[in-house]
Amino acid sequence: MAIENEVYADGVYQIHMLEQTIRLDFMRLQPSPENQTPVPKPFERVILSPQGFLRTYEAMGQIVHKLEELGLIRRNPNPPTNPPAAQ
Repeated sequence: MAIENEVYADGVYQIHMLEQTIRLDFMRLQPSPENQTPVPKPFERVILSPQGFLRTYEAMGQIVHKLEELGLIRRNPNPPTNPPAAQ
């Protein structure tokens, strides 16, 4: 299978669920007009079924595990806790 389109992103800006789909909004860092400090700018959205999201989550976990094995990243032993989002 040939990849026909590539998109570069600096990260995920937001992930949210709407009805029966999970939406990932990707962002690029852009210079701020005021002080040139990079600010995130959303530019692309990928919409996944719950099953597609879970497959993506599992694939990303495998890559994280490989990066840990290679010593390129380390897990934070005390990850920050995020309060639940307001509904």
